Amino acid sequence: MPRADQDELSTFRDSDRRRRLMLAGTSMLALGVALNLPRLLDGPPPAVDAMTRADELEESEAPPAYELDLDEVAGQGTRHWGEEGKMGRAISKQKSGLYAMKGPKDAATEDVWGGLTGSEVGESFSVGGLGLVGTGRGGGGTGEGTIGLGTTGLIGKGGGVGSGYGRGFGGRFDREPDGGTFALPPDAADHSRFIRVSDDPLSTFSIDVDTASYSSTRRDVMEYGSLPDADAVRIEELVNYFDYDYAAPSGEAPFSITAEVGTCPWDPEHQLVHVGLQGQELALDQIPPRNLVFLVDVSGSMHSADKLPLVQYSLGELAKTLRAEDRISVVTYAGSAGVVLPPTRGDQLGTILGALEGLQSGGGTNGAAGIEQAYELAHAAFIEDGVNRVIMATDGDFNVGLSSHDALVRMIEAQRKGGVELSVLGYGMGHRDHTMEQLADKGNGNYAYIDGRQEARKVLVEEAGATLVTIAKDVKIQVELDPARVQSYRLIGYDNRRLAHADFADDTKDAGEIGAGHTVTALYEVVPRADADEGAPWMTLSLRYKQPKGSRSSLLSLPVGGAARELDDTSDDFRFSAAVASYGMLVRQAAGRERTEPQPGSDLAKDESEWRSTLELATGALGEDEACRRHQFVEIAARSATLAGATQAGRLAVHCELGGERSVEPLPPEPVPAPVVEPEPELEPESESLPEPSFPDLLAPTDEPPPPRSPPPPADESEAKDWTDVALEVLRLLPPLLAFPLFIMAWRWPRRRD
Repeated sequence: MPRADQDELSTFRDSDRRRRLMLAGTSMLALGVALNLPRLLDGPPPAVDAMTRADELEESEAPPAYELDLDEVAGQGTRHWGEEGKMGRAISKQKSGLYAMKGPKDAATEDVWGGLTGSEVGESFSVGGLGLVGTGRGGGGTGEGTIGLGTTGLIGKGGGVGSGYGRGFGGRFDREPDGGTFALPPDAADHSRFIRVSDDPLSTFSIDVDTASYSSTRRDVMEYGSLPDADAVRIEELVNYFDYDYAAPSGEAPFSITAEVGTCPWDPEHQLVHVGLQGQELALDQIPPRNLVFLVDVSGSMHSADKLPLVQYSLGELAKTLRAEDRISVVTYAGSAGVVLPPTRGDQLGTILGALEGLQSGGGTNGAAGIEQAYELAHAAFIEDGVNRVIMATDGDFNVGLSSHDALVRMIEAQRKGGVELSVLGYGMGHRDHTMEQLADKGNGNYAYIDGRQEARKVLVEEAGATLVTIAKDVKIQVELDPARVQSYRLIGYDNRRLAHADFADDTKDAGEIGAGHTVTALYEVVPRADADEGAPWMTLSLRYKQPKGSRSSLLSLPVGGAARELDDTSDDFRFSAAVASYGMLVRQAAGRERTEPQPGSDLAKDESEWRSTLELATGALGEDEACRRHQFVEIAARSATLAGATQAGRLAVHCELGGERSVEPLPPEPVPAPVVEPEPELEPESESLPEPSFPDLLAPTDEPPPPRSPPPPADESEAKDWTDVALEVLRLLPPLLAFPLFIMAWRWPRRRD
């Protein structure tokens, strides 16, 4: 009996000890969570380099507090000295950092984290300053590497404190292979460097007749009041936006080749080689029958006035030019695809316009279903020996919906080989610029950005033949520089059109197309040899192209020789194209620089002179310019100069009326820098004895307040801080570490026995 009582008492004591140990372990664990939870929620601390850089900034540089006002700050990026790299302020409602983080307001079904998961292109729905296996650009700087966050780069390099436009360019988790549909802009490559002819005398590239970069740049400068992003300025598209007076083709080739050599405007020691192609013009009765399918984005993001209403106007103007033998269809896509207008004869204008006027925006976006439906209609109304083309009108904000992004490319390429081409018209966009350009390239079509009614008429009415009718495809150019005359060279622009030299003779490699009446211009800057052979050619220009329905290419070759002309003796086309190229280089350079007033001797002061020279060069090469497009370029360049800080060069007044008066007021004279006054030399003292030192009377009264003096820090301040940090870390880690032994002891506590 006593033995039983002792066993019950021992059991009671064992249970009580277990409860106490469990309670103590739970308390320690809860204390550890409470101490470490704020750090877990705040995320990892910023990188040491970023914190060190922030500590080095003076107090006077701290940014003022502000309220976000999209209209007030349009066109500006705000400099931040943020703790973890804050996002830049908006430059527009389409280009704001908040938009990049939160996604569109009315797109509930969109994956707003697409820049992280890969279901959307990282250029649109990503967090400013965050890029996974890509590049994150935000107001706090650029973090590049495997993970770049604001000013912090993990497994990579972190950007510094700087200004940003608040646009997030984040990559997908798995970086897409080269050539993928939604590939980000090409990696920054130094295409501006000169190449020695002795190292590589060949230059190979695909032609480009797209013009979207120019109209997009125009809208940024003239409407948003901001410089465009540097990677959105494609110099070849700026140059090729304008028409040039090249000789009409003669003979079997569908285009002519023109070449001119003159002094390089921005470096008189160099020469500029201007190469131009002129496509064959087609009269209206020579244009083959056209089977056009309008693929219209009617999602919620298209509701603004510069999107769907402008699409309706644009396609309506094109419809007015159609003939009875033409066919037109309309397909829309939003949450699902739908056929608004089945294949209809081109002379049924009322039916066509009625279908376009009935379009309304709303819902999500499913671009793939619309593209598939559009191709089905194109094949249903396919015209042999005619033009069969899908024309996509979108702001670029759509989900492809296919198994992979590359699947869309493969489908577009397969349809191209089957005879149906794809052109893209961009409206009110910017964040998908490179995507739309790539889709059009894969579809053997054109990519144009429509920023207003005048641009719509230019692309779809005035240049309808060039936009819709292909006269030569897969056009490639290969230039061989002569080492007897040229020391080094560079191709200006065409950064994402470069080809391997072996691709030139490979007919399986895709390249650009020339439409009826199109002009194509390319510029080479060359450094002549000091002992150049004046009788040798500068280069040999070779060109390959295919007939629209052909599969084998034809070859044309032309030597470019002769003496280089002085700049004043060159043609208007030569000087104007050079001015546009110079503008493209200047605006790309200025896009990533703080805009301030130029100081004597600074880089901006040098830019002031370069902007002035560019404007004067363009102003002297306007020619007839009946459409006022060259005059408008001068106005855009002057506004860009002001935005870049070249205030004197920006004071240029331009006036041009269609069919009326045209004038450009000359620039004010360039300010003459103040003469530098040399200080008078100090006279040597007659006596070699040192002057007797004099000391100020420190006790004399003075009206000036003494300078503020800060107490010196203790000698062991940093050491004390380090020990404090260590102690805090130990206190944070100790409770959870003690909790686990207590749990183990409670679980394995032995029963006491007498």
